[in-house]
Order: sequence, then C-alpha cells, then structure tokens
Amino acid sequence: MKSFLIFIAYVCIWTTPFQLIFFLWGLAVVFNSEATVISLTNELFLSEKLPWFYSWLRPFSYFIFPDVLASWIWSIPFTIHVFLKGFFSTWLGLWLLPIAKKMP
Repeated sequence: MKSFLIFIAYVCIWTTPFQLIFFLWGLAVVFNSEATVISLTNELFLSEKLPWFYSWLRPFSYFIFPDVLASWIWSIPFTIHVFLKGFFSTWLGLWLLPIAKKMP
C-alpha cells in the first residue's frame, strides 16, 4: 500500500508541468482568438488543437461515464478546468507524499 501511495503522489507531482503547459496553451488560444476563458470549452479546445486525441477520447469518455456527466465534463471551460485540476493534483501529491513515506 505504501509503494502505491508513493507512486500516486509522484504521478500527481510529475504531471504538474504538463498541466501548466496546457493551461498556458489555453491562455494563448484565448488571447490570440475570439474565444473567451468561459467559451473555450474542453470540447472546443481538443477538437481544434488535438483532433486525433479528441476523436479517441470523446467516445471513450461516453463509454466510461454516464452521458450526462461526460457532456458536463466536455462543456467545462478548458483553462479553468486545467488550472483547478493542476492545482488540486499538485496539492494532493505534495500532501500525500510525506504521509505515504511515514507509513510503516
């Protein structure tokens, strides 16, 4: 259990740079287009900027989650979603790592 929690903590911490890059990319799209922070949804960003990933991820999300939840996730504003996900993921990793290392 200890090694699993340490692994989860490190994954949460190591993915922070990727989430920061996606956040900055979303802000660049907002500043260089007519989209606003609120109007740039997950669906719009991924379908325009990463269409190969979008074509795989969208059907997969509707397979995993109920349709209402998947539709809600796709309609969340991209920059806000990535910022909150990055913030809480990093916080979780930094909080979990010392706790997991102290476990017997």
